[in-house]
Amino acid sequence: MAASEDEREVAWLAMPDKAPVMDEAGQEIGRAEQVLGDKEDDIFHGIVVKLSRGGQRVEVRADRIPKITTQRVYTDLAADELEQLPEYR
Repeated sequence: MAASEDEREVAWLAMPDKAPVMDEAGQEIGRAEQVLGDKEDDIFHGIVVKLSRGGQRVEVRADRIPKITTQRVYTDLAADELEQLPEYR
């Protein structure tokens, strides 16, 4: 999916609420529900994603998120990796 003209990279603290989360192929895998991190020390741990398929909430670690924009969150996850993500509790 091509980035729109008003889509630009932002810091993790500026992640849009309920942003679509994309896999490495550019397909939407779910919606961001929560940012995990330490705001005071500016340490980003990851996000909680509600998966489109199945609806479970999983944690995506920060090192799997190369880019966050004003429109969506991009991950480097392959579609078959989604089932292996830890459920968020």
